[in-house]
Amino acid sequence: MNLDSNFEDELREAVMDDVEARVEELVENFVEVAHANLRAYGQRHGYAVEGAIDSVSDVQVDRSDGRVTVRVGWSDEQMGRWEFGVSPHRIDGDPILSFVWEDPPNWVREEFDQARGAGGEFASGWRVYFDSVDHPGIPESRAIRDAMNGLRRVLRA
Repeated sequence: MNLDSNFEDELREAVMDDVEARVEELVENFVEVAHANLRAYGQRHGYAVEGAIDSVSDVQVDRSDGRVTVRVGWSDEQMGRWEFGVSPHRIDGDPILSFVWEDPPNWVREEFDQARGAGGEFASGWRVYFDSVDHPGIPESRAIRDAMNGLRRVLRA
């Protein structure tokens, strides 16, 4: 049996086609796991995470020089804060801070007015004004890193 002179090139292309298809599917699964991790984290800590989840980019596959590179990311800068956490810190107003505190302690309810929507109707929470606040920090979610570790285990198997 004689092989065509371009057999190796055709085999290489066929293998790369298979790798590209499988890697793309694995990365889509990775994104689903990262989002499930982030949703669970959000539920545990009372965070609204859908904005960060919605900011995921399309999976980008680059095939060149005998390798397949896959990229995916999140454009919402909050994603980094949730992934790695934030240490406790002080936030100073410029000149003041104003925000709606959803479930404040009683002293806030007595000192500040209930929040109002754009039409003047009462909204959930109290509109507060402070010179500064001491932020307690945010625990790390490890949503992406844990999903990445799972992907590595799959690739090694």
